[in-house]
Amino acid sequence: MVKRLNICFDSELLESISAEFSLRAPNKEALRQLIFTLDGDYDPAQIQVLNLATGVGKTYLMAAFVEYLRRQGVGNVVIVTPGKTVQSKTVQNFTPGSPRYIIGSPVPPEVVTPQDYSAWIARQNGPEQLAFGREVPVLAFIFNIQQLIAPKNAEGDTRGTTQDSIQRKPRKFDEHAGVLFDYLKELEDLVVIADESHLYSSKAIAFNSALKELAPAATVGLTASVDKKTDHVIFEYPLYRAIQDKYVKAPVLAFRKSGYGTDEDSEEQQLRDALQLRSLKQVHYDEHAAINGLPKVNAVMFVVCSDVDHATQVADLLRSPEYFGKEAAVLQVDSKHEDELSQRRLDDLDRPESPVLAVVSVNKLKEGWDVKNIAVVVTLRAMASEVLTQQTMGRGLRLPFGQYTGNGQIDQLDIIAHQSFSELLEAENVLKQFGLEDAIAEHNKSEVEKAIRKIVDEEGRKGEATPRTSGGEELPADSSETSEKFKSGEGPGLIDTPVNVPVSGDDDPGSPGLGFREIPDSESGEESQKEPEWNLVTIERNPAFADVSYQFPVATIKIDQPPVELSEIEDTRLEKAARQVTSAGDVLFRKEIVAALGKALRTEDRESAQVDSVSIDDEQAKFALIKLVLNLAQVPKTEESKRYIETFLVPKFMREVSFEGWTVKSLDSARRELQRLVTEHAVETLRSIRELPVIHPKPMPREGYSLPLGEEVHDQVEGKDDFKKYRVYGGWFKSLFAEESFDSFTGEYQLARLLNTSPSIVWWHRLHSQDNALVYYTPKDRYFPDFVALDTNGVHWIIEGKSEKGKHDAQVQAKRKAAEAIVRRLAAEKAYEGQKWGYLIAYEQNIKDADSWDDLKAFASPVSNAL
Repeated sequence: MVKRLNICFDSELLESISAEFSLRAPNKEALRQLIFTLDGDYDPAQIQVLNLATGVGKTYLMAAFVEYLRRQGVGNVVIVTPGKTVQSKTVQNFTPGSPRYIIGSPVPPEVVTPQDYSAWIARQNGPEQLAFGREVPVLAFIFNIQQLIAPKNAEGDTRGTTQDSIQRKPRKFDEHAGVLFDYLKELEDLVVIADESHLYSSKAIAFNSALKELAPAATVGLTASVDKKTDHVIFEYPLYRAIQDKYVKAPVLAFRKSGYGTDEDSEEQQLRDALQLRSLKQVHYDEHAAINGLPKVNAVMFVVCSDVDHATQVADLLRSPEYFGKEAAVLQVDSKHEDELSQRRLDDLDRPESPVLAVVSVNKLKEGWDVKNIAVVVTLRAMASEVLTQQTMGRGLRLPFGQYTGNGQIDQLDIIAHQSFSELLEAENVLKQFGLEDAIAEHNKSEVEKAIRKIVDEEGRKGEATPRTSGGEELPADSSETSEKFKSGEGPGLIDTPVNVPVSGDDDPGSPGLGFREIPDSESGEESQKEPEWNLVTIERNPAFADVSYQFPVATIKIDQPPVELSEIEDTRLEKAARQVTSAGDVLFRKEIVAALGKALRTEDRESAQVDSVSIDDEQAKFALIKLVLNLAQVPKTEESKRYIETFLVPKFMREVSFEGWTVKSLDSARRELQRLVTEHAVETLRSIRELPVIHPKPMPREGYSLPLGEEVHDQVEGKDDFKKYRVYGGWFKSLFAEESFDSFTGEYQLARLLNTSPSIVWWHRLHSQDNALVYYTPKDRYFPDFVALDTNGVHWIIEGKSEKGKHDAQVQAKRKAAEAIVRRLAAEKAYEGQKWGYLIAYEQNIKDADSWDDLKAFASPVSNAL
């Protein structure tokens, strides 16, 4: 009988789990497609492959899928990993208390490995342990591929460390629980998850034989490297999309103009270059962590060698005084260095206290090894096409701080390339040569290759115009002095910013993409040996506003069956209901008594008479309307609702009616319209799952900070041509900081100038990503506004500068809608009681046309909770 999973597609459950595990958008869509597939007519014997780029977070997707299965009643999952390193990491991912544990499940799985059967034995020998109330944990059997395959000889030892011994254990009888492999075979709803499934394709006969024996109800493959001819791919999210969407680093090829050669001296030069790049990145890592109050992250270089002897030679060299000068700074990982200490140091590599700054391997650490702090990759004695595949490059693609920082030295992975300029130009396929073919959309490859060739050709001509001598001053070894010297990438022997080729097919050089960084030969002469003088510039609070503080309404979104939130009633609906209130006078109905001989008295209608309605004062009307709304059955009886009704809903409704002076008649009309409005909103709310904003007041502004060494404050500029992105400009007399930097000229910089000179602005504050003043407009998607400003009417304005195309951009409008709802909601938040807030999108043309803040408000149609 064919086994099939008995699960259903539940969009509400999928949304909930995606939020609980904080799934990125592509992982959420992959989970959606996977569940949809398994709820349909799928082939249980076929691996359902999810092709997701390295570094996007496949392990989070795996954990969320296991939780979905648990909530659908599936209790046993086998997770197959490609080797011991990935197996160890996966066990930690599912083990509460481990630093790598993936938080999200209210009922964590119970892990079973060939080394530890205890959870399975306990389940076999007693009732299910309901340690989490009535919930039963999933049994997660985490095996590497060698442990799942049948041994060549079924008889023999099961306690040893040989491959046959390890393979025998799952198939041998255990006196406490039976035969594990038989237990799995008999399960009707077993799910197998093949991590890095490209290693277990149809060509992997032994693995596929094991799968046939298990006969699982479903097999799911997770990989970044599919075989399009044989793999059954149900979802794809390629590397170029991950780079474009800023989920992973952008790769940068760093190379010397003349190449490196093949002798030992050239290898040492490659290592010195890699150390200098690592040193440069470490300074930027440290600065970002310090400014944002984050834990330290060590920038690590990853060296790929040809064999174990070569790796040993390189590791010893890197430990020498000329390089790191520390034994613990270098970790060698290969078939002869798999002891417990090496494994533990590898596991701890991305912890702040780790001493390891270089990992030396024999192309071993590829699939599934997912530390976040590999900053530089260098390959020795091998052509790039052999080792710089997406899997090898992928070891360094993860973002060290979990998200883009806006600092290229942090957001980019440097790869030391063997090729010279001329070799790169002569390459028949540049992308394939460097293993970056999968990083580009198929329809963009030829254009990107042309752009690469153009860039390299231009750089080559520049080099010819200003030749450099080779064999001159060597790049300095890694040290704190080196770090300071090369902080801005302007020291001898290294350029600062790589030339960029966007992978999205557009012409925006600011988009993440492939980069090229030249490492010039060192210059000779006294001038090149002089160290630049660095001045540390500190940005402090503007003394004029030293006492100013406020709480930014950081907003997150939760998915729930929400209570009725009256702040969700849009202004337009409230205004429309108010305009329908009538103020006509009362009517006296008239009937004439008709008497006829021999008949009973009767009445006949006559023309009615108009009379004035009884007048009531505004406060009486307001009290009556507040009481009406509060007493409606659908309205939550909370302090927040009461406050919102009293301070905003009813006052605004009364202000929008088309008459002055209240009467009994107009009040009766108002009661009907307001009751209809609230009731309709309540019905709409209760019919659907809603995304509700949750406000988290965040004290602002942060304290002062220091600029990177060598950077200084510049005078303000008048024209776009003189403006430099991220440069710090001074002279902002209404800003909370008198010196500020901006991402754009026509949007942010010009908007700041308008705020700075407008009489109706008291102060303004430029928001940066490190302020974490963010607003979620979906449960997963967020954005960072540009400014907060206080006007002379006492309104705090959240302001965004946008290009003109944002007027028709669905994402921009979704952000606007979310921000407007938040502004209205603030009227009900106790932390913001008595405060007035507004939100405004300033498009570039509006900024250009406006002479003042009042002009801009007139152009921009802002929303505010100020009456």
